[in-house]
Amino acid sequence: MEELSQHILDVAFNSLEAGADRLEITVSENILINLLQIEVRDNGRGISPADIPRVMDPFYTTKKEKRVGLGIPLFREAVERCGGIFEIKPAPQAGTVVTATFPHDHLDRAPLGDIAGTITVLMAGNTPLRLIYRHRYNEKIFSFDTKDFQSLLGEDIPLRSPEVLVWMGKHLVENIANLKEADTLEKFGRTG
Repeated sequence: MEELSQHILDVAFNSLEAGADRLEITVSENILINLLQIEVRDNGRGISPADIPRVMDPFYTTKKEKRVGLGIPLFREAVERCGGIFEIKPAPQAGTVVTATFPHDHLDRAPLGDIAGTITVLMAGNTPLRLIYRHRYNEKIFSFDTKDFQSLLGEDIPLRSPEVLVWMGKHLVENIANLKEADTLEKFGRTG
């Protein structure tokens, strides 16, 4: 996979296959301490500590139509290639948490990629799904929650409608870009 957003999408699909109806995806970029961290948290069936080594094995899969399960091992390899840390653990109440921590400026780190596209693909195919996306950039944060978004639209307009998905994608792209731009402008004393 050429972009980290593709790994996020793969982990999210695993969560949905495990029965999750709530996903929290958090991307934290802190240039000052050279950190990029991705966390995907779900409320699915969860994972037992005994199963964690098996899901790291590319020749293990729970999917009957597949012979290998490359998603998690490839994600882990992408992290470790950069000297980062990859972790899967059971969530405190229910579900699973996958965390990938990279040095932000490492030459071998794949680009973050199309996060807005990843979020809209997840929304296009899955209802009801409560998806919470957070993007931190240094000290700034942008949050997006489909529950809040649905309450603004009303119950008559589904999040999966093409017009809403297009708008949602643009909203995500603009707000993530604004987050980074606002931080840059602040650093150089040009606010407003």
